[in-house]
Amino acid sequence: QSQVVPRPVASRRLPCAFTLDHHTRISANEPESRRVAGLFNERMLKAYGLSLEPEGAAAGGGNSIVFTTIGSRDLPAEGYRLEVEEDRIRIVGRGAGLFYGMQTLTQLLPMGAAPPLLLPAVVITDYPRFRYRGLLLDVARHFYPVEFIKKLLDLMAQYKMNMFHWHLTDDQGWRIEIKRYPRLTQIGSHRRETIKLQFFSPYIGDGIPHGGYYTQEQIKDIVAYARARHIT
Repeated sequence: QSQVVPRPVASRRLPCAFTLDHHTRISANEPESRRVAGLFNERMLKAYGLSLEPEGAAAGGGNSIVFTTIGSRDLPAEGYRLEVEEDRIRIVGRGAGLFYGMQTLTQLLPMGAAPPLLLPAVVITDYPRFRYRGLLLDVARHFYPVEFIKKLLDLMAQYKMNMFHWHLTDDQGWRIEIKRYPRLTQIGSHRRETIKLQFFSPYIGDGIPHGGYYTQEQIKDIVAYARARHIT
């Protein structure tokens, strides 16, 4: 399972494979598992054009993917268990753990392939070694749009990172709307050029104007987007 990053705590390969195609059904019976299953279904539709139908009341039948919190009490915090068998995939966890199990499942999918998709049969048990797994983005020095931030959060979630350090203000730019002090963004979010740092040289600018800031509504949206992916 070399394609799984970070490397799982324990994994065991089985001598078969699971076929994922338009016949595959998805099962999730609790609110949290349904939310995670919905995120997985969105990923499948975007990457492979597959929209998996929900399984009926008889959950766990042939060629199904089951997301469940049942059996997760013996797992450490943020831990999960992923079982890929010939006729069923089962992801067990709660909270962040169930979400991370889904992320590992997506890493097992073949890139650039068309359905049917073959997944290696495997049993994985995993939980994080470190509580704080963070990434810093400095937008004070270089502003990035909301779409970029969300893409970055998606990549963080894929690699099970849980802390986003968003550096919003510095002398090179003020990036957060403060309604009581509008000149912070009217003036402070723009600069006429960026200093080129060169040894043994006087001040040299690149001559390229740079600017931008996030409204309070945009920041609320990004915080909620991160929270849905278990990122603080």
